[in-house]
Amino acid sequence: MKKTILALALLAASLPGHAQTAEPPLIEVSGTATLNIVPDRISIEIGMEEYYTHKASGDSSIVKLADIEKGVRRVLREAGVPDSAVVVSDLGNYRNRDVPATFLMAKRLSATVSEFAQLELISDRLGRDGITSFNITGTDNTEMQQYNRRGLKAALDAARQKAIFIAENEGLKIIAPYEIVETSGEAPLYSAFSNVAYDSGAGMDNVRRIVRRYSVKVRYLFK
Repeated sequence: MKKTILALALLAASLPGHAQTAEPPLIEVSGTATLNIVPDRISIEIGMEEYYTHKASGDSSIVKLADIEKGVRRVLREAGVPDSAVVVSDLGNYRNRDVPATFLMAKRLSATVSEFAQLELISDRLGRDGITSFNITGTDNTEMQQYNRRGLKAALDAARQKAIFIAENEGLKIIAPYEIVETSGEAPLYSAFSNVAYDSGAGMDNVRRIVRRYSVKVRYLFK
């Protein structure tokens, strides 16, 4: 995320006992939050390749790519993925091009499911012959903007609670934030647990999650 700096219209000159050019009394704190988000958009890719079957007589025949794809699409439909939602992400093969007799055509199909239960069904029913790969290529959540707002709010709340604690410990009182800098996109200087953690998926502890970390630095005016 891009850094965002918010400077309030409260100037140092408005504080009693301070000149306009004087540094206002400030407390600087950081706040962090972590969200563990269960994805509802899981992108998958299935790789296929033609292969030979061998008969007892010693003869062999090739299983064509179209037949393999029919089986894959049938399994995807059974998992709730219609043919219209399946995209060909790659077609062709670059192996053994100099030996036409052994050249095998390959293809990769991409699709998106909304639940890990669909992944389990696909992996259980997908045939092994002619399948070269089955990968999760990406995860996302359709409500990511709302999660981002929630994460930033949690980081800001954590910073405010920390500032209040420090001020009260020193016999001071927080007035208002003077400057807020979002630092979510910065590499952490040290490893630490977040002040706040959300778990948006009860009962989903053993599945893949999207982990988002949010952090801010806030300078508070005090008296």
